[in-house]
Amino acid sequence: MIAMHAMATDDPRQLRWVVAPDDLPPAGTVRQAPGRLGALLDSGVIEQLVVRTADVLITLSTGNSWRELGDQVQDALADALLHPATWQADAVTDDLANLAEIASKLLMGSIGDLAESHGGSIELVSVTGTNVAVRMSGACKGCPAASSTLHDKLQRELRRQVGQQVTVSSETGSAPLALGKKLLSLMVR
Repeated sequence: MIAMHAMATDDPRQLRWVVAPDDLPPAGTVRQAPGRLGALLDSGVIEQLVVRTADVLITLSTGNSWRELGDQVQDALADALLHPATWQADAVTDDLANLAEIASKLLMGSIGDLAESHGGSIELVSVTGTNVAVRMSGACKGCPAASSTLHDKLQRELRRQVGQQVTVSSETGSAPLALGKKLLSLMVR
């Protein structure tokens, strides 16, 4: 059996099934899937089936619910993943092409709000291939937690939405102060 687990998305008709990348068929919007999963797709019960680098997004058609069909879809997906060569999909390029837009939304939303709540800001500098470069300013510039914010928050969310190949780097000019020096400077004041 292939290990996987479901995660909710903003759309109540859609679940994100997290699967080890080695167990996934080629990425793309699925046109044909094997077995019961294919039957659910062909019959219109599944509106959309998309394989990404670390998950499978399944959207049920209107009138169907995960409460009623969840176990059936999970079993069908588990069986279908055992036969990755029989899947047929159109290549996905939209997520990577929209990387700059997705990064901007995160920086204007939850990630930006986090930085702002601590007196700083994070600005998108460039997107080159799968590398997102940002500039940190205000309290974020030189903050010991800045690396954590970039990698544990921004990079993790970009990888969740776009794929594991995304990396985030900072073009902030100054290196963060060591925690000891920062604490010392606060105590001296």
